[in-house]
Amino acid sequence: MNAENSQSPEEIQEIIRQEIEGKFGIICLNCLIVRTRFKELEDFVEINRITIPKGKDLTKLDYLDYIGIHFYNKYKNIKELQQIYPTCLDFIADMLFKDDKIKKYLSRFDFIAKHELIDVFADYCADMGISVYDTSNINEIKYNVDLYLIKKKPLLRTEAVFVRTGPQMNEEEYKNTFCLLNEVSKIASWTVFVTTPRGVYNIGLERLISDMKKLNVWFYVVDPMHQRVLGITKGKKSKNHNITLRDKYIQKLPREPIRTQSRLAKISDYEFSESDSYNPKKFIMYEILPKEEALEKEQSLARKPRYRDIFRTLLIIDKSSGLPLLTYSRDDLKIEQDLVSGFLSAMDSFVSEIGGSDAMDAISYKGFSIHAAYGNWIKIALILSEPAKKSLKERLIYFVNDFEDRYAEEIKIFIETGKTSYFDPAKINPDIKDILDV
Repeated sequence: MNAENSQSPEEIQEIIRQEIEGKFGIICLNCLIVRTRFKELEDFVEINRITIPKGKDLTKLDYLDYIGIHFYNKYKNIKELQQIYPTCLDFIADMLFKDDKIKKYLSRFDFIAKHELIDVFADYCADMGISVYDTSNINEIKYNVDLYLIKKKPLLRTEAVFVRTGPQMNEEEYKNTFCLLNEVSKIASWTVFVTTPRGVYNIGLERLISDMKKLNVWFYVVDPMHQRVLGITKGKKSKNHNITLRDKYIQKLPREPIRTQSRLAKISDYEFSESDSYNPKKFIMYEILPKEEALEKEQSLARKPRYRDIFRTLLIIDKSSGLPLLTYSRDDLKIEQDLVSGFLSAMDSFVSEIGGSDAMDAISYKGFSIHAAYGNWIKIALILSEPAKKSLKERLIYFVNDFEDRYAEEIKIFIETGKTSYFDPAKINPDIKDILDV
């Protein structure tokens, strides 16, 4: 029996988990693998020469077991790797994220629309008895706060909040945000920074914790995958707090907050554990769960898609020819083909208005609201029973970019041959449902 077979997958996974026992991981590798396509896992296994059983019908989490075995044995036998990576799990995660196709699934650990992240954190604040104010209409470039929090009892407590999604957390934007966090301490008693697991990955957990401690900032990670709010660092009261500047800023706030404490019930659907929060040593970048626990979590978090009730049909259309590459309609509704054809004709009639740089992004047609989004090669038409909210529009734009990125080769073949058979609904439809939340 060779080294790769000397221990069972379960034993090796248990050894890997023991290294991080009692810690909370920001990114769950089980969740990452469950969302990766089988073809991408097969390619990863082949490229890395990972041994897997032949003739077995493996699940995605089975693939994770054998990936774990392979890299565990490398980590255990190569001392240089142990010096580079603090745990075997860090090594496994780094190898997975070196694969560009798998790394793209980091997007699932984020909010597609920043507005949704703001809504979730605002709900959490309301449950904490804090009033939340929208600051988007306050023209203060010097502070550029996303939310302002006020709690009046027993004493007036004010908090300035900065919210950043993963795509915003590049090096330049993070440095700008660091400066803003320092400056805003003048107009609020406390300062708060909120991001996502993908945002943490982009900058690095240890660096973020170090920076937030230096700035005395309350640091939260909002995890849409597990629907939880993680309190990482506990802030301290600002030493630069200026009551005059604070009062001038408060006067600019809207009359009504966007959230207040509910007397009837808890508002937020997200979990928050006070006892497990505000101890940075408890948090690590990655976690891996036992298979049964991972499946149970996936099932418990299943919910009705947010925009399912208003969704009707999505059309992915070639920009140059106007021909549809793929049509996806809601499973329980039959969309008449002549409605789709009629819409395409209506869309063509607006081509001068919606095809250029000043594109019209919405029209009404036979009682439906049709929203359009444009990429380099395709345009998307989203048919709804009512107008889309801002967050759904942001999701639609994200989907266009994601689709062109994932299916660049297939789009090129279509442009050359006109064949749509390369667009597999079995692969694309789950992305539509996931990204658009339909």
